[in-house]
Amino acid sequence: MWIIPLFAHLIGSTGYNTLLRHAASDRKTDPLFLAAIMSTAIAVPAVFGIFIADPDWSVYSTRTILLFILSASAVLAFHIINAKALEKTEASIFSFLYNFRIGIATLLGMIVFGEILSPLTLAGGAMVFTAGFILMKRTSARPSGIFFSVASGAMIAFLNVIEKYLILQVGFAAYMFPAAIIIAVLLWILVLGTKRPVDKTFMATKGFYALAVLRGISAYGFTLSLWLGALISVSTYISSLTCVTIAITAVIFLKETDSLNKKIAAGIIALAGVTLIFLTN
Repeated sequence: MWIIPLFAHLIGSTGYNTLLRHAASDRKTDPLFLAAIMSTAIAVPAVFGIFIADPDWSVYSTRTILLFILSASAVLAFHIINAKALEKTEASIFSFLYNFRIGIATLLGMIVFGEILSPLTLAGGAMVFTAGFILMKRTSARPSGIFFSVASGAMIAFLNVIEKYLILQVGFAAYMFPAAIIIAVLLWILVLGTKRPVDKTFMATKGFYALAVLRGISAYGFTLSLWLGALISVSTYISSLTCVTIAITAVIFLKETDSLNKKIAAGIIALAGVTLIFLTN
């Protein structure tokens, strides 16, 4: 039942980002360093997972090995592009532009997997996108920031397609567990090799281990949903809800009550969009 892990992903991603805003409110943590730290949180259970699941490595062919390498390369490219986007674009603008992945993922799902979406599903995805637009602040963005933000969304949509293909070909354990470990190692090589700022005190912040657990739930929930049959487009629609759910949880737990009416309106529209999606899936 792909709905359960997909909602676990949404809860994990929402909780992770909400806690991150609280824990890092008085600091500026390098996005690549943060990616390496959180990738390590995903890699730790993968180490145990390999021994418990004992994947059949013979399922890999030359084609799937090359796609695995492409997947790892895409993850590194995503984090580099994402870091550039976050450096050049305000958070609300980035969140909106990043959600262009909704359209890109829908198109890739149709081309690669032959996914057929009903008008109601497409309408639901459009409503989720609209909810993100409502939360966007009135501000400007540099052309380079717009480019990197949209490119970041496109890269994650491309990566999700490769992940789903590999999971269907070799199985969840044979893809996810080695991928998590290798990506964490590569990110640390990138961080240390390029001498990015390493904030050792970040790991001592309140709620760090909760951050790590929630990041793992988010990552494994999304890939499990793909393994269990979730459409690329639908999983992306639900994942994109974080732009709304984070705003709502920030109101409840962090008392961020600015633009409250906009957040309420966005929440109602997003809920209506999700309802349409599930009515047809």
